[in-house]
Amino acid sequence: MSLGIISFNIEKKSDEKIRTAFSNFLKRNTEYRHQFLQSNFEHAFDGYSYMGQEDSLNQYHTDMLHSFVISDFHDAKEFPIEFHDFLSNDWTDLVETIRQCEKETLAGLSNPVLNDLYESDAIGYMMSCNYYPKPTQVNFRAENNTRLSSHKDISLFSTFPFGVSKGLSYHTGDRQVQLNDQDCIFQFPGYFLEFATDNTYPALDHQVDLPENQDSERYSFAIFSIPRPNSSFKIGDQEIESSTYYSKYLSLF
Repeated sequence: MSLGIISFNIEKKSDEKIRTAFSNFLKRNTEYRHQFLQSNFEHAFDGYSYMGQEDSLNQYHTDMLHSFVISDFHDAKEFPIEFHDFLSNDWTDLVETIRQCEKETLAGLSNPVLNDLYESDAIGYMMSCNYYPKPTQVNFRAENNTRLSSHKDISLFSTFPFGVSKGLSYHTGDRQVQLNDQDCIFQFPGYFLEFATDNTYPALDHQVDLPENQDSERYSFAIFSIPRPNSSFKIGDQEIESSTYYSKYLSLF
């Protein structure tokens, strides 16, 4: 059963603070930015990924974006100073908003296995901060006319608390659907929901398309609910290590 895009009657929040933080980080020199590559964090998917990077866990080397994943899996002080204020003062309330949206969705699914999983301490949160530079400033060709290649997210749900600007599209059956600007909070199912329900609720296969205006940049911010690193979770009577799930997800690519 495809859930597709799940919209909430909640006006999008302002992304000004996190956008400024991420923009200021990207203005720093390469040496500074590379101190925070994923390889410098001990677990999960936290850290910086840049265009052309061969070993990123968040994007293909042919994708036209820079990204930074922040989470509650590390102390805020381990992230670049540009993110400290947001993580210390905004993160907790933002995650609580996300949890309320997820609980609303799960209530509609009426799935005891999902409810038990969600109410355990197995689920944590990370946010992918994405910056897509102007295509005219990128010195390589995009694959399949995308800025971000078609993929499924690692999450139970991927939630966009700040809405999103035009560019995101997704597959449904044989159709490719383009989203217009979204002014409310919305989410869609990730691979963890597909995994936990044995494909009852498939993950949404989505991508970011090249814009008509090749001289336009783009930001987006999505929060993912995922199994906490270095832990285990139960699906019914089966206990699974989070690292096992991460490996299964990464095998999709």
